[in-house]
Amino acid sequence: MTEPAARDSDRTRAQILRAAFELFVERGFDAVSIREIAAASGVTKSLIHHHFGGKEGLWDAVKDMAFGPYYEQQRSELAEAEEPGADLLIRGVTNYFRFLRDNPKVARLFAWAHLEGDTSCSDMDADLVGLGSKRVAQAQKSGALRDDVNPTHVVTMFISLFTQWFEARDHHRDWPGIGSDEEFLDDFLKIFMEGLLPRTPSS
Repeated sequence: MTEPAARDSDRTRAQILRAAFELFVERGFDAVSIREIAAASGVTKSLIHHHFGGKEGLWDAVKDMAFGPYYEQQRSELAEAEEPGADLLIRGVTNYFRFLRDNPKVARLFAWAHLEGDTSCSDMDADLVGLGSKRVAQAQKSGALRDDVNPTHVVTMFISLFTQWFEARDHHRDWPGIGSDEEFLDDFLKIFMEGLLPRTPSS
């Protein structure tokens, strides 16, 4: 493929991804057709099949586009950590919270995936959770965190809560006394990290 043709191909692929992302965010995977994606992106259905193999392949590519940059950054930080401890966990918690806060459409895409029973993002999820859990276990072994809780549950707790916070924010934003995103994060860290401190005999 010549360089101009390659650039055209890349532009077409990006155009399809952007259109599909917006439609999937708005209506989920099941309710969107290839015909609608083709119309929104200004290409033929055959071009979508050429680039992605079909709607399922496009759905996977959209999720990779949405989650991939965060995955790469967070995986690098976890992999390069030399002395895992409370500070690394706090950064990981904060990074995930702010990723969802700064990318509300990604949070909505996650909501659709959860509602529709999709599990095809599990490779990236499992990799990050596995590495994060390993770092928590290392901090437990060093005495930096309490060692009587399942390290995978530690990671699952903040992922689940933050995902729910942003997926349901329109529902709870008017609850009496509800704080801002940053206030919620601050309160969560107080409770979460206090609960992970090593236990004393009297605790």
